[in-house]
Amino acid sequence: MARVITFVRRIAGLLEPSLESEFYEEFALLSKYLDELIVVSDIVDSGSRDFKIHKAWTIKIPKIYGLTKILSYCYSVFKLRKKVDVVYVRTFSPPEMAASWLGKKLLGKKVVILLPSTWFFEPPTLKNRIYRWILRKAVYSADIIILYTPLMLSEIRKCFPKLSEEKIVYLHNAVNISRFIPGEPEKEILKKYFKTEYRHLLLYVGRISRKKGVLDLVKSFKIISDEEPRAVLALAGREEEKYAEDVRELIRELGLEDSVLFLGPVPNQDVVHLMRGCTVFVYSSIGGEGIPRAILEAMACGKPVVATRVTGIPEAVIDGETGYTVEVGDHKSFAEKVLKLLRDVTLRGTLGENARRLIEEEFSYTNIIPRLAEILIRVAYS
Repeated sequence: MARVITFVRRIAGLLEPSLESEFYEEFALLSKYLDELIVVSDIVDSGSRDFKIHKAWTIKIPKIYGLTKILSYCYSVFKLRKKVDVVYVRTFSPPEMAASWLGKKLLGKKVVILLPSTWFFEPPTLKNRIYRWILRKAVYSADIIILYTPLMLSEIRKCFPKLSEEKIVYLHNAVNISRFIPGEPEKEILKKYFKTEYRHLLLYVGRISRKKGVLDLVKSFKIISDEEPRAVLALAGREEEKYAEDVRELIRELGLEDSVLFLGPVPNQDVVHLMRGCTVFVYSSIGGEGIPRAILEAMACGKPVVATRVTGIPEAVIDGETGYTVEVGDHKSFAEKVLKLLRDVTLRGTLGENARRLIEEEFSYTNIIPRLAEILIRVAYS
């Protein structure tokens, strides 16, 4: 067994409309395999009976918030140093990386870092260069680096050329297959988000940002909409303001105002019903992914996925088996694959069943969380 400290941006249970909801579930399950799990956050909106919560104090003034968070996270590790054996970092934000580096170099704690994707603080502004410097220090000093798939390795090497492969462990991203299951969505929940009728719902869940290729997705949807005018595209997620305005401008230019819907951030407890209610899940990232959890959640709900062929996505979206993958920017091929699924209910069912089966076998909490615990325990006693 082991005593572990980790971090999360916000503790809010399933009401949180982002990855923090999944992290909450993940931590609750992980804690059952450990002596103790302490979760540090400066935004605490929900308690937990499964893991301990340590509230980090920050000053929420824009110009200094980030710095105070770095200092507070580092102090949390120092304050709790006698109660923990392992510092486990789940994402690569600067406060977490700084805290893990301090835990390793100054306090002698074991450190496990999970790198969930391969984009690191872009574009190369001065601020982001400093963040990447902190990230490299943390990664090179860590005892174990977890990647979701070997498909990430070539891009990881570009950022961390001195990283020893002996430190790398591969462990898939995972989802709760007891909550994300095939079935009928709750109609009242769908009514909250959709006021008009449609024949087919195409769903995207994730940030409305350049890296996620939402402009490309809209361009593909224009081709789809011309062929299937009763199809709608729903975009669920937080928006990067300037990029989201560019997306809206493109929607206006293409005359898609009535068929592309911005749902905004959706509480995770509602996301499962959107996924059950969609016909096809779509994801047009331009790169830098690990294995996106939103894709896995849709697959767990028995939905076929059409996505771009980047980084770790092909390990889950197996072309012709659980969905289809196309090259970045190939709007025509993307549209053709979606249309093929919209027009063939038997094909959708087959690929959806295959998708659910793959998630059960390789991407479920049931399989992955015990293996993560084994890594943390092994490191604690090494």
